[in-house]
Amino acid sequence: MQTKERILFFILPSFAICAFIIFVIIGALSYKGGNNLDQNAIGYSFANNYLSDLGRMKSVAGHVNSVPFYCFNGGLIMLSVVFSLYFSFLPSLYDESTNVQNISRVGSVFGFLASICFAGVAFTPADVLLDPHIFFADWLFRLMNLSIIFYAISYVIMKKNYFIFSFVFGLVALFVSAHIILSDFGLAKLFNEPHTVRVLSQKAASIALLISVPLMTIYNRQRLQSGPVVLKILSL
Repeated sequence: MQTKERILFFILPSFAICAFIIFVIIGALSYKGGNNLDQNAIGYSFANNYLSDLGRMKSVAGHVNSVPFYCFNGGLIMLSVVFSLYFSFLPSLYDESTNVQNISRVGSVFGFLASICFAGVAFTPADVLLDPHIFFADWLFRLMNLSIIFYAISYVIMKKNYFIFSFVFGLVALFVSAHIILSDFGLAKLFNEPHTVRVLSQKAASIALLISVPLMTIYNRQRLQSGPVVLKILSL
């Protein structure tokens, strides 16, 4: 297995996801309190605090939010850099046929744009630049969902049976789509606790996306072990 390709398609994305999870946990444990339902709440609530609350300069309760701010936003910037590179070259591994590679190219374009949105979210804290923050956060989920869908299609049309990959990617797309529908189209208002529904759907969609990365690296390793890969941006 080529060292450079192994770093790009396996080590870096795996490290970035693990590091981001650790940063989020540290940030959540350091968050002093407050959410949109209760500004006097103590600590971080899984059900009532958005992930973006960790990236605020001040907590919802008005406390200085230094540790969560740097952990969450630093983690997002790391994800942006790593996955921008990752998606730029990922179609190089999907070279079984022209159709598979073309579909992966489309998926990677969406993935690259979603990766830019990671940094967009980080550089627009919700308590300072709310409108641009919402723009980047919304498009992050929309674009990453489209990327997941196109890569799920690429697994379906491969000659080798990758049913489990396409099935799990389909489930991921279902969770992310549910969050988009509940959040963007206002269907969360149909529930008794719309804020909590939006927060939990965001968490579910985020966890689903995190699961998709290690699954994709399994395919990446198999492809790298099967033969040489020519690295080109979007394999063009």
